Amino acid sequence: MFEIFRAVKMTLTGTVLRQIDIQILEGRCLLSLRLKREKPGSHYVVLAGLASGNYQYYPMKRDEFIEFATNVAQMKAALQQEEAHEPLRL
Repeated sequence: MFEIFRAVKMTLTGTVLRQIDIQILEGRCLLSLRLKREKPGSHYVVLAGLASGNYQYYPMKRDEFIEFATNVAQMKAALQQEEAHEPLRL
């Protein structure tokens, strides 16, 4: 139960140090990565999905974000590998 309150606190508090926004779904949805700091030495990242009438927030502790980023890099490499092996379409 405490984790729910921690996640809400991480989402609503802290100072945004950097923010990267990415439009998806032909501009109908915004993904936002926000590097935040609660206090000196206490950094974390919030992934926000913002669409018309729907807001989802996923706060991640430092180690959770590093694992997420590592997996994104692996998926990017897999995508590039798959695209390199696709036959040419005429």
